[in-house]
Amino acid sequence: MHLSLLLVVQKPPTGLMSAQFVQVISRLQTAPGPSERKHILLALAGHVLTCHQLGMVLMNLKYSAERVSAASMLALHVVDPENATSHLLPYLSWEEHSTREEILRAFAGR
Repeated sequence: MHLSLLLVVQKPPTGLMSAQFVQVISRLQTAPGPSERKHILLALAGHVLTCHQLGMVLMNLKYSAERVSAASMLALHVVDPENATSHLLPYLSWEEHSTREEILRAFAGR
């Protein structure tokens, strides 16, 4: 009897491709209001992101409530949740402490 072993090595998942991501950021920057930005975020929820990319998205939202909502909506699509604190907080350093904590809670239990 001859047994064969197939070893499959998978690369760790990466976020949205850079050209697509640049388009998303550009659309967020030019969106006239929260409603339009929310539609962009809903479309983004169909893709995987890195914490670094999520930080860039949050930085391009105008209101704290939008950032909290976006983090809650997109946290499940982040491929590296273990980097939430180290990769997101630099983008949120100017944000109030309570808002930063609320954003990080989106990653609790992940």
